[in-house]
Amino acid sequence: MTRSRVFKSGNSQAVRIPQELALPYGEVEIVRRGHELVITPVRKQDARAIFDALTAFEGTFEREQPEMQEREPIL
Repeated sequence: MTRSRVFKSGNSQAVRIPQELALPYGEVEIVRRGHELVITPVRKQDARAIFDALTAFEGTFEREQPEMQEREPIL
């Protein structure tokens, strides 16, 4: 177990993460679970991951189109 201190950074609280627990730079997701805070790095999805997810999708992207309405021409 490693301990650290909570400190104020501007109007927010911050905590220094020791080197042995360092996270990759970028965004993190913070979730409260009872009295615990869970910090998880957010992984960016590359184009291949998005393509694979769309390829695996078995539904349809089509939607029912309403009938075209006849309109008077504007003069």
